[in-house]
Amino acid sequence: MEASAAPLSACATFDPSAIRAVAFDAYGTLFSWDFQAAIKDVLDQQGLPGDHEEIAKTFQQEAFRKVSIWAPDHAVEDGKLDRQKMLDVPAREWVTTWEMWRRQFVYTFEKYELRGDAEAGASHLRTVLSHAPAYPDAHETIERLARHGLLLGLMSNADEDFLQSAVSFNRLRFSVIQSSESLRMYKPARTAFLALCHRLGYVPSEVLYVGDSAATDVVGSMHAGMRAAWIKRPEEQTPPAPLAPGDPPREDPPTPDIEVASLAEIAEAFGA
Repeated sequence: MEASAAPLSACATFDPSAIRAVAFDAYGTLFSWDFQAAIKDVLDQQGLPGDHEEIAKTFQQEAFRKVSIWAPDHAVEDGKLDRQKMLDVPAREWVTTWEMWRRQFVYTFEKYELRGDAEAGASHLRTVLSHAPAYPDAHETIERLARHGLLLGLMSNADEDFLQSAVSFNRLRFSVIQSSESLRMYKPARTAFLALCHRLGYVPSEVLYVGDSAATDVVGSMHAGMRAAWIKRPEEQTPPAPLAPGDPPREDPPTPDIEVASLAEIAEAFGA
């Protein structure tokens, strides 16, 4: 086995022998995809004018804050979402991920006065996610953990159709698969992670959750009492944009139980 690209970073209190199950986030963790590129593809396919990078950024950030299911109850004065409330209280409304994308496209097209097809845009994203390829070390990592006797799960903010399609497309196997559609709630809500633990049959402290999002995966799982592994692939890390005058200081990133640069390092943490 080749050495990992970066050394494994583990919290001193993390005991791998206490873990009975490992659950993964899907997109950005097990499956590779470029969200911004997929949005730009929609704009290109529909022949829409404008700065596609700026439009894609609006779709991902501003439109999400304005029209997502969290907007009515979880927004604060500056228009951002209250992350603590998102952890503690699931959104009252539930819609599919496809529907949230459709709403974001509607908002974005209206802002830039574009005659785009929001439904076609949302359907394109669904198609891309249905066939998102697994990272090169995903299969071997899953197999090593399974041989080590760990129960394996998958939980993603995703619709059931494209998540199950991606799992089948990549020939991955899990004992438990939970989508936000099957749960009728989204991460980072604490209750979503607790529902996953219930399905796995273990208390939260016996489950390690692996994800690439600090705010959603790491903070969300730890808030539910689970152990957390943060995967930060060096080639996918981008420096944060400089703060503008008057911007508040950035919050410190969370401290996970494990920080890794590849999926293979998760298996190595268990000696698998």
